[in-house]
Amino acid sequence: MSKRIAELRKQRDALSKEARNILDATTGDYDEKRVDEIYAEIEQIDGKIKREQQQLDLEARLATEEDDPDTPAPRGRTEPQARAGDEVRTLVFDAFVRGGENAVNRLPENVLSEYARQVQNAQSTGVDSEGGYLVPTTFSGQLLEAMAARGGVRSVASVESTGSGEPIQWPTVDETAEEGEWLAENAGATDGDVSFGTVMIAAHLASSRVVTVPFALLQDAAIGNFDAMIRRLLSARLFRTTNKAYTVGDGAGKPTGIVNGAGLGHTTAAGMTASFVWDDFTELEHSIDPIYRRASSWMFHDTVLKSAKKLKDADGRPLWVPGVSSEAPAEVNGYGYTINQDMAVPAAGADSILFGDMSKYQIRDVMDVTLFRFTDSAYTKKGQVGFLAMLRTDGKTIAANNKAIKKMRHAAA
Repeated sequence: MSKRIAELRKQRDALSKEARNILDATTGDYDEKRVDEIYAEIEQIDGKIKREQQQLDLEARLATEEDDPDTPAPRGRTEPQARAGDEVRTLVFDAFVRGGENAVNRLPENVLSEYARQVQNAQSTGVDSEGGYLVPTTFSGQLLEAMAARGGVRSVASVESTGSGEPIQWPTVDETAEEGEWLAENAGATDGDVSFGTVMIAAHLASSRVVTVPFALLQDAAIGNFDAMIRRLLSARLFRTTNKAYTVGDGAGKPTGIVNGAGLGHTTAAGMTASFVWDDFTELEHSIDPIYRRASSWMFHDTVLKSAKKLKDADGRPLWVPGVSSEAPAEVNGYGYTINQDMAVPAAGADSILFGDMSKYQIRDVMDVTLFRFTDSAYTKKGQVGFLAMLRTDGKTIAANNKAIKKMRHAAA
C-alpha cells in the first residue's frame, strides 16, 4: 500500500468515526448538515483511493513486463523456454492469439510436447486458425474473476463449475419449515426426512460476439501482455450479456434471473410509482425469515442507491451509512448492498429492489471459457483478426418457496 493511500484511508476512517459518533451520541436533533458534509467528503476520498490504486496497479504491471525475467516474452524478443503448468499453456496461448496454429507450430519442441501432454484429453483443442482453442486455466479463471469483479449477480451468487454440460437436478429445501421433536424417556424418534424439491439447471451458451483486432497490434512485440487486453474486452462483453440474464432472464435459452425467481415481499403504497420511503426498506427486510436474514443483503440499480442516500428517519438519521473504516462496506439500513445496473429503475409496476440471501442464487459454469480465432477473408481484407469467447452457463434461485430472496414492487398507479 502506498503512503498516499494510507493517508487517504486514515482520513476516511476518521470521518466515518466522526459521523458515527454524531449519530450515536444524539437521540433527537443533531448537526444534519455536518453529517451530510462528512458523507460527501468520504465519497470524494473513496474516488481518490480508487484512482491511486489504479495508478499503482498500472505501474506495477509495466514494471513486471520490463523487469520480471519470469514473464513470458512475446515471440521474437527472446527464445521461449519450457515452463510447467499454466505458464506453458499461457505461452502457447499467446502464440496462438498472435499468429494462429502456424505460430504455435514454430514454438520449441519441448514447449509443444509439454503442452500436448497437458491437454491430451482436453476438449476443443484448436487444429487450425479457424478452430477453437481451449483457453488456459489462468486466462479462463482470470476472465471469470474479472466478470465477478464488475459486480452484479455473479459477485454475490454461489458459483459452481462442472466438467460436463448435461442438465442437473439441483435440490431445493425450505429451511424455515424444518424442525425436530421432543421425546419421552425411552421413546423412539420419528422419521423426519427433509422434503427436497428440485430445480433443473442446464447449460446455455453465451457469446461475446466477435472482437476484431488489427494485424499491426498482434504483430507488435512491444505489447507483451496481450492476453490481458483480450481478457478485458471479452470479460466486459460476457459480463454484460450474462449479468442481464442472471438478473432478469426468462429462462428461454438463457438463465432464469434472480428477480424472476424472487418472491414478492412488499409493494409500495398507491401513488409511489417511482419513489420509496424508509418504511419500504423495513417492510422488505422483514418479509425475509430471520434464518435467511442473517446472510442477507440488498441489490438494486445505482439510481436506487442515489435516492436511498437521501432518505432519513423521523429523527433525521440517514438510511445509508458509510463503513466505519475503509475496509468495511457501506450499509443501507444495516445491510450491505450490491449495485446491479440490470435491475429496474423505480417506475410503475417495476421490481426495483431485492433483499435476501443472494447465495441462494446458483450459477453453474461448464468447464472453461472457449476462445475462437478467425482469419477468413471477411477479416483479412480489413487487416483484422477476429476473436470470439463462449461460455456455457446457467443460473436459477435454488431456495424453495421463494423465501430466501424477495423483491419490492412499485405501485402500478
